[in-house]
Amino acid sequence: MNSQLESCADFWNDIKIRCIVENVVDGIIIIDVKGRIRLFNPAAERLFGYTANELIGKNVNVLIPPGDRERHDGYIERYFRTGEKHILAKGREVEGQRRDGSTFPMYLSVGEININEIKCFIGITHDLSAQKAASLQIAKASEFMQAIVDSTPSILVGLDNQGRVTHWNQSATKERNLNAIDAVGQPFAELFPFLGVTTLDLLQVITTAIPLKRTGVAHLVDSETRYMDLIVFPLTSHFNGAVARIDDVTERIRIEEIMVETEKMMSVTGLAAGTAHEINTPLSIISQGCQNIQQRISPDLDVNQKVAKKFGIDLLKVQQYFIEREILVLLDGIQNATTRCSHIVGELLDYSRRHVSSFVEISLHELIDVALYLIRHDFSLRGSIDLLRIKIHRTGDETISIRCDKIAIEQVLFNLLRNAVQSVGSCVNLDTPEITIKVMDDNELVQIEVTDNGIGMCEEVARRVFEPFFTTKPIGVGTGLGLAVAYFIVTNQHNGEIKLITSPNHGARFIVRLPKQGATSRN
Repeated sequence: MNSQLESCADFWNDIKIRCIVENVVDGIIIIDVKGRIRLFNPAAERLFGYTANELIGKNVNVLIPPGDRERHDGYIERYFRTGEKHILAKGREVEGQRRDGSTFPMYLSVGEININEIKCFIGITHDLSAQKAASLQIAKASEFMQAIVDSTPSILVGLDNQGRVTHWNQSATKERNLNAIDAVGQPFAELFPFLGVTTLDLLQVITTAIPLKRTGVAHLVDSETRYMDLIVFPLTSHFNGAVARIDDVTERIRIEEIMVETEKMMSVTGLAAGTAHEINTPLSIISQGCQNIQQRISPDLDVNQKVAKKFGIDLLKVQQYFIEREILVLLDGIQNATTRCSHIVGELLDYSRRHVSSFVEISLHELIDVALYLIRHDFSLRGSIDLLRIKIHRTGDETISIRCDKIAIEQVLFNLLRNAVQSVGSCVNLDTPEITIKVMDDNELVQIEVTDNGIGMCEEVARRVFEPFFTTKPIGVGTGLGLAVAYFIVTNQHNGEIKLITSPNHGARFIVRLPKQGATSRN
């Protein structure tokens, strides 16, 4: 046996073989069937911190962490017993232990050799520490970049050269309710069909390097229309793909719409004032003329009887003639029409007026009381809607006081309540018409909500409710100025805000937010 081992040693001591073994960059370790080290090249010395002289003849287990040593001896024993090659002719990642007790990752491949009928095992080891450190840095960098991508509120989606998803951030997951694992590999166009972008559009971006932009794309979510901006950028450098960015711009669109409507209302203000003043004069003449005619044909006035007698006219017969021909009814109709026109002119003047109001401290409880009193009085005179059927709820803290133009805010509440009453009153199939007035304290602001369970409005109507002269009510019922006046008072006179939340057949909720300390008029 010793002579055979010496023969084996002579083989490895051959100048050519030794030259190769000692100059390879990977560690080479030869062990016998007992697991004893027979060769330990310089690369292995550098790797493990031992010299060859220290290890020759010792069990290779000294290079294995304690937890794995017992298993290693079992591998050799099982191989000779069963012929099962557990690690032979295979490579795998294992842990090695240095002389100082520290461990490190290494790649180990083991082979079996026969020299002069002597079996030996040769192991080639490669230190993976640098690769592991680099992989860790890459993983951290990738994780950091993903954290950046996930932190942005924009939806960011990476695309390959076929328009399929390669990257998917948290905003995309939230928007489509689809995690990255399920999204990757799917066509972008199928995941975002509402954007109206086809795979062909994406391929054109990639091939031409010209970005694709879509702005204000409408997207219906839970009966609410949202708006999206899309831009698809081609990737630079040698990467062949694109990145899509999607932003929810609903609030921006809403603000732009409000700005447009505000500008429209501001421009019509001058026209409204001029028109109102011009109409007032002929209306007064018509109204006074009707009154004079009614007085001068009345048989109850002595002066009328005197003039009639002078010309031989019987006023009682004239009166009967007027009644028979319904001339008095026509005069009443003219008088009522002029009264209504005067009311509309008054609303026009209220809308166009830009005076600095007298702000006083007052509780919301008092304002709401007055508005409800006016509503009951107004509809009792009209007789068109039975207010007793409508349940009016008052919730929240009405003791909150604000500085405001008392008359103006009463007008706002009256207009909102009148709108709510007309909404629930027009629902013939509504079992329990309800209106809720809610007051909430919001730090420096107070929020007042008027909610009804009436017919609600579609999006197109809701966008225009604050527009002057816009109305969906029948002729003679609404002028289209009530909500426009409310908008002007809240936003222009009080520096507050008013908005509407509604949908068809789900009622309407008007939200008014006012500064508690009041505000001067914006002239």
